[in-house]
Amino acid sequence: MKISEEDSKIVLTWKRMDVEDVEKAKAFFTKQTRQGWLAVKRNGKPQRVLEFKPEYEEIWFIPLSEGG
Repeated sequence: MKISEEDSKIVLTWKRMDVEDVEKAKAFFTKQTRQGWLAVKRNGKPQRVLEFKPEYEEIWFIPLSEGG
């Protein structure tokens, strides 16, 4: 699992075939979304994520103040 920052956004990436990586990423997703961050996947146009899915392999977290 890798966590990086781009401006005020947080980018979370993980390897979906690595069980430990997926568990850590899911825990991070849960923590951030409970704190009010918007989770988004980027496949061209950003799309809000309401549920963690290992196959995404990357999720961006945007602070609520930027999310509109």
